[in-house]
Amino acid sequence: MSKSYLKQLLTYINKVYDIGEKINSLKDKIIKSPVKVSTISFIVLFGFMLQIRSFNRLEHWIEKNKFKKVLPKNTKMLRIDAVRRCLSDFDLDGLKNINKHIIKTTMKNKVFRNGSIDGLKVAAIYGVELFDSIKKCCNNCLTRIDKNGVSHYFHRSVVCAMVGTDPHTILGQEMLEPKRDSSSKDEGETTGGKRLIKKLYKQYHHFADIIVADALYCKSTWIKEVLSIGMNALIRVKDERLHIVKDALALFKCREADKDWTIKKNINTYRNIKAWDDDNFQMSDSDIEVRFIKFVEEIHTGDKIEIKEEWIITTDKFTSVETLWKIMHKRWDIENNVFHQLKTEWHLDHCFLHSPTGVETVLMFIIIAFNLMQLYFFRCLRGFREKNMLQINVIEDIKDERFTIEDDWNNPLFIKT
Repeated sequence: MSKSYLKQLLTYINKVYDIGEKINSLKDKIIKSPVKVSTISFIVLFGFMLQIRSFNRLEHWIEKNKFKKVLPKNTKMLRIDAVRRCLSDFDLDGLKNINKHIIKTTMKNKVFRNGSIDGLKVAAIYGVELFDSIKKCCNNCLTRIDKNGVSHYFHRSVVCAMVGTDPHTILGQEMLEPKRDSSSKDEGETTGGKRLIKKLYKQYHHFADIIVADALYCKSTWIKEVLSIGMNALIRVKDERLHIVKDALALFKCREADKDWTIKKNINTYRNIKAWDDDNFQMSDSDIEVRFIKFVEEIHTGDKIEIKEEWIITTDKFTSVETLWKIMHKRWDIENNVFHQLKTEWHLDHCFLHSPTGVETVLMFIIIAFNLMQLYFFRCLRGFREKNMLQINVIEDIKDERFTIEDDWNNPLFIKT
């Protein structure tokens, strides 16, 4: 191997994002732990950066000394039980501050100076269920009862991530709260979403031009919240019973499309797109006026033709329908979906640890690991997309390099300056 991805990665995240200093500042609540919190934090973070599948796999790596060459000499090794105990009562604020520092550094370095889609900074809100159990539960579990009367216990988070060009960084997350004594149901996703964007605005100010959300957020209260922080909302609409949908479709039925264009992938694969566009539609329960756009796509794949119709509303009065269509597809196409990738390749939906603090701690470690790897792939490795490099191949090479790296090499994350 001519280039050491491992050395380059650890040097990059330490030099640009101060990860060594940050993990050394983390704390847990265990008194007189024989193993340093920084050692546990590094092993967990590095494990997630290498897409660890479970803590059983992490335990195997520890037992086989697979971290030996990336830790300082004479480091007291740990057992997986120590990792679980530490993460169960961890410094969550410290972890969130690390991600905040990473995102602020990307903004300082103008990662999205040209926007993420056609000059606009676009962020999306996702609701993600982390895992589901019918046996284990904790004080922060949400609950639902299935048709057979069986109780399911789960955790759910609302997450905000950048959409469009690489890297797809995750700005932050907010865990949904379970029902309390005065409430008959668990906290709703839109409530958590509103709390999240308020926090993100307080931390980063104008972090996006447009915030995209799915049909669950088609509510005037959500739109007001987005407008109150100086951003525009774009929401996919699915419920044809809504008055705004009935009014718009009736209006569009009487006229030709306002815009049509073709997107070609190759000679046999292309899309003919038509858009009907009008504004000044009022949400039923408020005086907020929005723009309603109907897209009809004629998708040609060889001899097959598929027709798709999609609707969106937005408070953005000026962006072209072509760009709005692009934003919609970048958000909902599964291959562009950050959380499809996180679940299938980064094992977000696996229950690594089940405790009130532990679940969110693991989620934050995964988010930080994901962000650091995305920034490494697309900001440090030159021409990652152009060369058709695969993330999994680089990660596999880094795993191998843990054994081939020189014995006298010192991990920059543990070098005090």
